Amino acid sequence: MSDPRTVPTGLGTTATIAALTWTRLLRGRALWVAILVAMLPLAYAAVTRSINEPAGPELFAIEVLILAVLAPMLVGASIGEEIEDRTTTYLWSRPVPRWAVLAGKLVALAPLAAAIVIVSWIGAARLAWDTWPPLLSCAALGAGALTMSFLATGIATLAPRHGMALSIVYMLFFDFPVGILPATLRELSVAHQVRSLAGSNLLENDPVTAVIALAIISGVWILIAALRVRRLET
Repeated sequence: MSDPRTVPTGLGTTATIAALTWTRLLRGRALWVAILVAMLPLAYAAVTRSINEPAGPELFAIEVLILAVLAPMLVGASIGEEIEDRTTTYLWSRPVPRWAVLAGKLVALAPLAAAIVIVSWIGAARLAWDTWPPLLSCAALGAGALTMSFLATGIATLAPRHGMALSIVYMLFFDFPVGILPATLRELSVAHQVRSLAGSNLLENDPVTAVIALAIISGVWILIAALRVRRLET
């Protein structure tokens, strides 16, 4: 038997939190609501096809919009709820690594958000055009979902009670408008970088720059989350 006084490792705590997150997710409604939201592009593709007007580039734009909602819905809401309900306060009173709590959430939810939006895009493309979407477009949506998960994590640590709502508001009223500006400022936009990586951006198509930009944006928000969590525990 293991010694109950043994301090859990970071990876062990991360795995435990991830498993607990999955259990709660399957018992709740968030996953099913996320899947329902992800079906909207498929419905749009089906409708346009039924009236003999195949969907155009706007279908990918709809997927980017879905992307901006799914990650906050899954990640932002979960992390904000943990902090607001003081679950993390209890965990931090135990001898566990502080970063493992957020890591466990992200390990469970960020890949799920990416998978849902990619499957949604593949299904929508098949319905609209009877073809598989370009692999790079799937990779772009997956990378965007991961970046949005990190962004939602940072915002949720800053405003736990409204983490999901503020993450969506940030995307709709800051990220999207900034992303269409003909200036360097648009490099701060997740949506702009996703479009650039996918090759659907008429103004710019630089996959390498897009990957670097998404990595930097992710790193900034993870740093914000780490600093905020460190302050919450003191």
